[in-house]
Amino acid sequence: MTSHGSIDHPSTWDPALDAVTAAPANHKVIFENDRLRVLEVTLEADEEEPVHHHRWPSVFVFDQVQGPVHDMAPDGTRLPANRDVIQAIQEWDGNGCLVVNMAPQPAGRVLNSSGKTIHGIRVEMKNY
Repeated sequence: MTSHGSIDHPSTWDPALDAVTAAPANHKVIFENDRLRVLEVTLEADEEEPVHHHRWPSVFVFDQVQGPVHDMAPDGTRLPANRDVIQAIQEWDGNGCLVVNMAPQPAGRVLNSSGKTIHGIRVEMKNY
């Protein structure tokens, strides 16, 4: 909900905070059409991304990831480890690729506290 009592829908989120615009060093578009956007996502060891959002649901395929990874609020406070991707990383056994179905993500950032680069492909479904 917004402060006006209306529902905060991803389509209303600030386009300037879109991941590709706000965090271009971490999000590279490798394919896009009117239905899909495919991103290569990289987050170096001990790096924290700039504040950004992902307005569409997606499937994220990690070929390299290791915890701890933390969700951070735009103001820099650490959020509880309750988001789908954070839980999946914590539960993953490290074999093969990690595939996570993800809901739209409001503005925030991720802190990679591991000693390993995070790398993956994120397929965003724009028909949401």
